[in-house]
Amino acid sequence: MKKGIIITMCLLLLSAGVPVYTDAKALDRQETGEVTPCYTYLSSVLASISIEKGYAKCTGNLMLFASYTSSITLTLQRSKDGVNWSNVKSWSQDFTGSGSHSLEDGYYVNSGYIYRVKNVSKVKNGSTVLETATV
Repeated sequence: MKKGIIITMCLLLLSAGVPVYTDAKALDRQETGEVTPCYTYLSSVLASISIEKGYAKCTGNLMLFASYTSSITLTLQRSKDGVNWSNVKSWSQDFTGSGSHSLEDGYYVNSGYIYRVKNVSKVKNGSTVLETATV
């Protein structure tokens, strides 16, 4: 009987020193240093670019929680070195209501440059900007 109690006590003491993580996502963020912005009105903001035969197709998306006015401004940018960027072309569109909204447009580009697209999404209540996200 005494031996059983001693073994049980030893097991309890050993298990008390083992760390237990209850949130695997929090652990991942801690280890990788990942930072995820938290927005009040936007659940996601995305930008993508594809270039085929000299035509750059640019797409921007936003997902809105609440029923407000929103806007997407896409800016096509280019660089020779990947460090210094200049604007080539911009497009904007306003949207009304919650849900997913997207803007897609394109432009013929020159070879010899690196291209990227920037999406600046805004949520507005009248003329007041409630939130801005840039990707």
